[in-house]
Amino acid sequence: MKPSDKKQILVAIRVIGILLTIEAGFMLSSLVPAFYYAEGDAAAILVSGLITLSVGLTCYLSCRKVRENINRRLGILIVASIWIIMTVFGTLPFLLGGYIKDISSAVFETVSGFTTTGATNLPDIEALPKGVLFWRSLTHWIGGVGIVVIVISFIPFIGGSAMALFSAESAGPSKARISPHIGTTGKIICGIYFALTAICCLVFYLCGMSFYDAVNHAFSAIASGGFSTKNASAAAFSPLLQYMMIFFTIPAGINFILIYHCVRGKFSMLKKSEEFRVYMFGILAASILIFILIFPQSQSIEQTFRSSLFHAVSFFTSTGFVADDYIIWTKPAVLALVLLMISGAMSGSTSGGLKLVRVILLYKNAKHIIRQGVHSNACMPIKLDGKIVPENVMNNVMAVFLMFIMLLLICVLSLVFLGMNPEEAFGASISCIFNAGPGLGAYGGFGSYADIPVAAKWILSAAMYLGRLEIATVLAVFMPSFWKN
Repeated sequence: MKPSDKKQILVAIRVIGILLTIEAGFMLSSLVPAFYYAEGDAAAILVSGLITLSVGLTCYLSCRKVRENINRRLGILIVASIWIIMTVFGTLPFLLGGYIKDISSAVFETVSGFTTTGATNLPDIEALPKGVLFWRSLTHWIGGVGIVVIVISFIPFIGGSAMALFSAESAGPSKARISPHIGTTGKIICGIYFALTAICCLVFYLCGMSFYDAVNHAFSAIASGGFSTKNASAAAFSPLLQYMMIFFTIPAGINFILIYHCVRGKFSMLKKSEEFRVYMFGILAASILIFILIFPQSQSIEQTFRSSLFHAVSFFTSTGFVADDYIIWTKPAVLALVLLMISGAMSGSTSGGLKLVRVILLYKNAKHIIRQGVHSNACMPIKLDGKIVPENVMNNVMAVFLMFIMLLLICVLSLVFLGMNPEEAFGASISCIFNAGPGLGAYGGFGSYADIPVAAKWILSAAMYLGRLEIATVLAVFMPSFWKN
């Protein structure tokens, strides 16, 4: 092994140490509700936090003197591994406290949190003590913006390594930045994220939630997560609060850089963004379509309107809050929700899914191919926001789409092989791969994944992980060429 390779490994250990230390800090913050409500979970949280902190500090201190920029390859390796490492330590409060009895269920819940999927395998959420539930919600919030973004924003000595880490973790075909300095971009993204969370929490509280519920649901709404402190999810709250959830979930599906420009008064950026226009039109069109489809089953016009808009926004942004048992809706209405899950909202947001910009480009590419069949000699480049889309970007979009389809096929077949109903296997696979949360059949509506086979929990956990990192980042590590100099 070359000396430079050894340095890279030591730098990786140092960065992982930093990330674990930050995770420990978040974990120990759960002691506040644990002590306040005194439901017996403080010891488990404290021990878990101290274990995570000890490992993190050991990794950091043992390699703190090493100075070496992280290259692209190592950036990918760190990002691919840190989500697994953080999950392992993230399970400790559940396991040490005995709140989740088996490792497979604890891993499933923790991965679902960090990937902002929001799928739960807890049969009774309200049975958990409030400190542990707070940690569960925090995993959403950490994973929403991305732990790497937090690190490059506030750890100054990451330096030239920041871009390698940012590129490896960022979802979507675009790696747009606000500033030439990636650290500045990270700070702005985090600032917007923190501000939206704080405002959302305040509004939820003023509209009738307890402060504890307001904090937890703000974490879930802004992170597009979907974890609730209630078994009935959003249905446990008033119509006013459901409207507020809609209001704050919509910006969670908007590119944070676009939000930043709007804060600076550059509202013209909204008009220029084709993805934003499609996003808003998609919410409107999906809401109207679902309204028409479920109106015959409705109790009132207002309730139908609210439910249609709520679930259109929740599934489009892959948040996964549920206000009604949508499983009893007509099949076309449920299909509309599935399509919204697959699409996802804007690139650069906390949303999961394929990302809307890719859907737009796939549509334009299909249109382009059809036109070329009619006008074979015509030069008709694909454009987005008035700019020509480079061929390599289109190739990337097609490759990611095909990888998602292949992963979906493998996942569905694996679950069916394990004895799951084909419809439920399909719904669970889409939900987890596209980080959306609720599924179909018994795993949709107010149901949970508690009764699925143990092997299925591991498969779906892997699906959530691959979906969050968009497959390519993980698969790259297993390519022989990745390890060649």
